[in-house]
Amino acid sequence: MSIDLWEEGVIVEFSGAKPCHRAIIRSVGKSEVILADLSTGASISVGRKDLDDIYKSGGARFLAESRDFGELKFTDLTEKEQKETNRKYKYIKKLTERGVTKITEKSSGQIILEVASELSEKPPHWQSVRSWYKNFVESGSKMRGLYPRHRFKGDREPKIDQKVLQIIKEAAKRYFNKSQPSMASVYRNVEDKIIEHNLDHPGEQLKVPNYLTVQSRVLETSYQSKQKARQGIRTLQAELASSESGIETTRVLERVEIDHTLLDIHVLHDDHKTLLGRPNITVLIDHYSHMVLGFQLSFEKPSFASVCIACINAFLPKDAFMEAVSSDGAWPAHGIPTTLVTDNGNEFWGRNFSAVADEIGSLFQYCPIRKGNYKSRVERFFGIVNSMVLDDLPGVVRKAGKCGDTYDGRQEATITFSEFKRYLVDWITKVYHHIPVEGLGMTPYELWTESERDFPVPVEDEMEITPILMATETRELSKGGVRKFVLDYNSNLLRDLYRRDGPGTVTIKYNPFDIGYILVLDSVNKVYLKIESENLEYASGLSAYEHGKVRETAKATGKSKLDNLDLQKARVKLSREREEFHARNARRKTQVTTSKAARSEKIGVSDIKLVVDNSKQVMQMEFEGSDDDLDLGDWSVD
Repeated sequence: MSIDLWEEGVIVEFSGAKPCHRAIIRSVGKSEVILADLSTGASISVGRKDLDDIYKSGGARFLAESRDFGELKFTDLTEKEQKETNRKYKYIKKLTERGVTKITEKSSGQIILEVASELSEKPPHWQSVRSWYKNFVESGSKMRGLYPRHRFKGDREPKIDQKVLQIIKEAAKRYFNKSQPSMASVYRNVEDKIIEHNLDHPGEQLKVPNYLTVQSRVLETSYQSKQKARQGIRTLQAELASSESGIETTRVLERVEIDHTLLDIHVLHDDHKTLLGRPNITVLIDHYSHMVLGFQLSFEKPSFASVCIACINAFLPKDAFMEAVSSDGAWPAHGIPTTLVTDNGNEFWGRNFSAVADEIGSLFQYCPIRKGNYKSRVERFFGIVNSMVLDDLPGVVRKAGKCGDTYDGRQEATITFSEFKRYLVDWITKVYHHIPVEGLGMTPYELWTESERDFPVPVEDEMEITPILMATETRELSKGGVRKFVLDYNSNLLRDLYRRDGPGTVTIKYNPFDIGYILVLDSVNKVYLKIESENLEYASGLSAYEHGKVRETAKATGKSKLDNLDLQKARVKLSREREEFHARNARRKTQVTTSKAARSEKIGVSDIKLVVDNSKQVMQMEFEGSDDDLDLGDWSVD
């Protein structure tokens, strides 16, 4: 019994209706074969040995190998086969009308000539007509008895030598590999093996098959087997999986999906009109309404900081945002989601994100790895942006082979960052939100407003939600205050905390885009205190990213310890370098991207409003004893 007899995707018909009448082979194992009943869809497991015995006894046949038409209808035939069938039927019909049932040359010759004359063709031999009539009667006087049988002609057994087939089969194993060798390499291996065989066996010479013969034999296996072997099981699973997640929602904010992508477009600096590069976008999409809940567009790499800025934009009403980008579109989406669906990026697995989940009351759901259909809404949105927004804009990025050989999106860029952001907002609010959702007949805007009438969405307080979305961690409180970013943060209020609690661990919050201050939690009174950096002149408005670049520049001087003046000089030096980048690009005919400079300038990052400002307040406390004869330095117990 051939080991390749049972192949996936082949339909088997059992004469004894056991294990079923007809079944498709779903998977083939070493000892068992999984069948799927065509009538019920039920899976049936049968041992390979049992199937082999059934086949040997004639109890099973493969429909693809049978020389009959199976369930093919007249309309399933090719146009040429349909014409041939109609031509035969005209001869049979005329004979039947004349009452001729026994076809002989004498009884049918004249009738055949008449029909041939009507069809303007050479008359067929009377014995051919007799064969047609016989097939017609045996099929129950139905047209299927006259179907042309050309498709069943030809040999069923391979003409190639069995040894050559075995060589091709062995060579095919190397083709089905994740390194994806070419078919030309497989053919060369087959050719080499046959030459080797001919040299070793002069009396048993084998003929080398041509390239197309080898290719057809190698590719005889099922598509699933080919994809699994060359692309990998995960790629195959993703291809076979439904594009929809199968998840259903009944109202807005029940499920919101979030993801990042690097946009395929280059933009310019607003002021210098020099090339910045490709911005990153973080988007939140409401699953029920398909409406964009919010987004963040900047040159900040995907991180907790960029996620939080996007969440602030999504959770709060958009009135101030729309005014800032000079857009008059309507964008009613806002609110905190019940479930926030994310991928497995590092920015979503950190302790900061878990802390945010606890505070805002959302459930964070992580998608299975490489299962993009679990975030189908946001993944589809990125595809729509590429096709409907970026495709015809100047500076769009094209893949190799999809554009002219001299095309360079960087040199074609003419739109500034702010212009693109306003264009994107207008497209979202005026176009995308008003395109009917496929299969629903309603637009995202209509779905949102209708759902919000039944399930009103509360308006979040910006001054309450903003601190929640700041990065959170613990630090040690000492008499010198709190240290973060290699900077010291201290104030009179923090000294009051130290007097009360002494040294210990405190919870802090910080804004990665402005390290001039941090928030320190007063665990007793349950309030956050704003504590500014002792080097406020340097740190105010400085991002953590830019601070890192400043320190790298200052360290280049070779000093082991940096003072305030060193940092100030380094910051000024970096600022001058950014200006020089833009000036150099302005003079160049061929521009280069300055996305790192754009990140340092915090292009696209909105200022975080913070109502906490208690740095001038005094905490009243009572102490026993006296501070006489004590050197308190900057401290006071008054």
